[in-house]
Amino acid sequence: MKLLGLFISLFLFLSCTTGPFSEGRSGYVGLIDKYSAGDKQFSGLYQNFEFRTTILNHQVTEAIYNRMQQFYDWSEEDHKKNLSEATNHLEKHTRFWMSFFTPDNKNDNLTTKKSIWKIYLLAGGRRWEGHVLKTNKVYSEAQALFPYHNRWATSYYVDFPVPTSEVEALPLTFVVTGPLGRREVKISNL
Repeated sequence: MKLLGLFISLFLFLSCTTGPFSEGRSGYVGLIDKYSAGDKQFSGLYQNFEFRTTILNHQVTEAIYNRMQQFYDWSEEDHKKNLSEATNHLEKHTRFWMSFFTPDNKNDNLTTKKSIWKIYLLAGGRRWEGHVLKTNKVYSEAQALFPYHNRWATSYYVDFPVPTSEVEALPLTFVVTGPLGRREVKISNL
């Protein structure tokens, strides 16, 4: 009986512990979810592709860099420098982070000149074509910043040639299209 009590106590103690950097995580995850959307394209039972994307508007960018400061124990000076570089990018571009999966690796070619994919941003009656860059984030960092990302997907940045401030308050539609299908998602940006 004492052994059973010991196991129950140990279980309750371990179940009450928190993981690293859990402080503020639920608010952060809620913010990422608010500014994210995704979809899947099937051909019968076969999955052609899947993606989920997050607009890196000013609010999301600041939250990401606050989270990275927590992960990497940046000084206040380093945090301000890194955040400033990211927000300066937003003065000329609208950036999205995208997790992309297709079961056939040769179709995961978003950054090549012969890519079978086009990505567009629609806002205010206008359309911009995206420029895709593969991120330099390892899986564990990408997944910590974007909890919906999984190990089978590839992480990308998609930049559009429009300042974030011009589209930040507009309803946005993010389009992924190619010979394997077309999917568009609405991004809540309010």
